[in-house]
Amino acid sequence: MNTHLLQNIYGPIQPTNVSVEKFLSSTATPVSLALPAGLLIAGFSTKNKTLQSQGWQALGGFVIGNAVTQITKRIVLRERPFIAQPSLFVARIEGEEPNYSFPSGHTTTAFATATTLAINYRKWYVIVPAYAWAGAIGYSRMRLGVHYPSDVLAGAVTGAAGAWLSYKIQKKWQQRMQRKAQKPL
Repeated sequence: MNTHLLQNIYGPIQPTNVSVEKFLSSTATPVSLALPAGLLIAGFSTKNKTLQSQGWQALGGFVIGNAVTQITKRIVLRERPFIAQPSLFVARIEGEEPNYSFPSGHTTTAFATATTLAINYRKWYVIVPAYAWAGAIGYSRMRLGVHYPSDVLAGAVTGAAGAWLSYKIQKKWQQRMQRKAQKPL
């Protein structure tokens, strides 16, 4: 079924012009690391505790999501589509390692970033572009033939859950620090 869905995405054979998809995929990690770096730099340089907190939260979502993804890949051991179904693919995508595909790490990273933005900046003009970018990265991974639709779906859930968990951990930490600050010496 996964292979059938993948074939429906790009027809009977893999597309040969995938430069847009390659570019989109290449933005996942740099953008997802730039968000916490930017928030932390801005927060520490201006002594803004909210930005610092959001920066740590973004970094936590990135780390949690990617840790779960890497552990899951090593448990599930699903071959990438271009290895499991070589007849569907014109050529192996340059730069893609033949490691395991479930879940999609690029999609995890992108959805962790989009969810962090959605949690902290609850405006449609932040949320819609963030999730559109994350969704485009997930789609690009399928177009490149390196992930099945279920890999991308699992990556989206893992990334969003990692960001949400990081947010909850950050809130608990802040509450603990506030209680600690209120205790008399």
